[in-house]
Amino acid sequence: MARFIPNEIIDKIVEESDIVEIIGSYISLKKSGKNYQALCPFHHERTPSFIVSPEKQLFHCFGCGVGGNVFTFLMKLEKVSFPEAVKIVGEKIGISIPSLDKSGGYKENLYRINTLVADFFHQKLKENRFALNYLLKRGFKKSIIDTFYLGYAPSSQDFLNFCDDKKIPKDKLKELGLILPSQRKEGYYAYFRSRIIFPIFTSAGKICGFGARVLDESLPKYLNSPQSPLFDKGENLYGLNLAKQSIREEKEVILVEGYTDVISVYQEGIRNVVASLGTSLTPSQAKLLKRYANKVYVAYDEDSAGESATLRGIDTLLDADLQIKVISFPGGDDPADFIQRKGKESFIKVKKESISYFDYRLNLEISQKPSLELEEKLEIVNSLFLTLRKVRNQIARNELIKRLASKLNIDKSSLVVEFQKFMGRKNFPTSFVKSSPKASEDKDKEKYLLQIMLCGEEAVEIVKNEFSLDEFTNPVYRKIAQEIIKLAEKDQLSHSKLINRIEDENLSSVVSSFTLSDFPLDGIDKRKVARDIISNLRRISNQRKINSYLEEIKESDKRGEEEKVRELSGKLSQLKRKTLLD
Repeated sequence: MARFIPNEIIDKIVEESDIVEIIGSYISLKKSGKNYQALCPFHHERTPSFIVSPEKQLFHCFGCGVGGNVFTFLMKLEKVSFPEAVKIVGEKIGISIPSLDKSGGYKENLYRINTLVADFFHQKLKENRFALNYLLKRGFKKSIIDTFYLGYAPSSQDFLNFCDDKKIPKDKLKELGLILPSQRKEGYYAYFRSRIIFPIFTSAGKICGFGARVLDESLPKYLNSPQSPLFDKGENLYGLNLAKQSIREEKEVILVEGYTDVISVYQEGIRNVVASLGTSLTPSQAKLLKRYANKVYVAYDEDSAGESATLRGIDTLLDADLQIKVISFPGGDDPADFIQRKGKESFIKVKKESISYFDYRLNLEISQKPSLELEEKLEIVNSLFLTLRKVRNQIARNELIKRLASKLNIDKSSLVVEFQKFMGRKNFPTSFVKSSPKASEDKDKEKYLLQIMLCGEEAVEIVKNEFSLDEFTNPVYRKIAQEIIKLAEKDQLSHSKLINRIEDENLSSVVSSFTLSDFPLDGIDKRKVARDIISNLRRISNQRKINSYLEEIKESDKRGEEEKVRELSGKLSQLKRKTLLD
């Protein structure tokens, strides 16, 4: 993970920020003893297992295993990089972050250019009565136009003149897809011309690209920014910057197709709405939704293209393990038309009447094969099996199979057999290979040693001088131990600084898990405990080597390799004596 910010500034932000205050601004925390707890924002749960420690400035969910410090939290929740998370926290507590790095400065410069261009488009909309009236007639209030910072792209020459006045380099404009080289003469022309502009924001509120719509019936009706260093339409969700707080509070999100759908629904006071930028929902967009909610209401258009998009979206959302309901609007309306004609309450009513994704697919299949002859039933079954295979929960899958059997009047047991054949296995449950209790005990001892090291530099010295890090059997724990020793040598040892140094979300979760678990560490002799654990681990390591020598001796003896047997036996005797002395 690239870092562009000096450790001194990162450490200062860690010391002056309060993880409880910052996480509490995103989710509801409740005091529980010396810690705080909440329902985890990263997975669906009914009983709180998400713990925040003000003392150690860490969080950990004992349900899904996610954990770390305040930066880790923001990285996962806001989908930002480590430097961006540091900057967000810094801004919250009044510490500015200098741009010291070429790569970071480069992207910031591109964002700055997009902001200048968005300002220009927004101003041009205010000056163009025809374009502004077009939006007002579509039912958009001036306040909502400002909220979404809508704009108007004038002629190509007007745009190029503005960019020249602002001294925006042509190579940057080309890189952002705002201008294209002219095919007829030297120079460039503007990509967006005579169109309504919809700035597209990242979840953190930065303008990464633009969408545009014609004011007449010419084609193409919509345009998006081409892919650039800032923009990939398959990675973003329109309106998420405004909707994310409401999505967290509601614990659900309404997914629509287009810009005007989002704006119309948002204008009526329903704020947890985003759009997939008029494209088929991508796995990245589904994962992004999963960061904020576990339940998705799909409200795509009712035409055939919308139906196809809904079906594809269902499969993508299932892959992300999201709960899915489908909203259908009477009369084939799209969400924008429906809410503008019928209002908020009617929209809420059809949302309450939404059906499960499975029933939507099943009803759609039956409507296309209404006679339900045997061949048609088999076609429906095979089509629904493609959806069933994506359902991870065994109980939910069994219920859906029961529903399918009932709806098609098919024997359930026969349907189960056919599904098992379809899945290519005899049984539904996945078998898990359990690690041996012995191996688990070894790792627990290594984990306990790391906990002792984090509690005091005296234990770190014992490990550094009396234990080889190569003796850690778990490579993850070995890496954490290395970083603990480095921090201790600089007299900078702390839980949060350790997480910043290891720069790995998975390792951060490991650190937070054993830091916030209930191992009793108060009032113990840390030096003695560290030596006892080291001695124990060394005996385990030696026993492992002894077993290996015994196996080698057995194999060499079978092959009649007397010289090798004598050599291995000598090594075995030495190791046994050493083990007894230890």
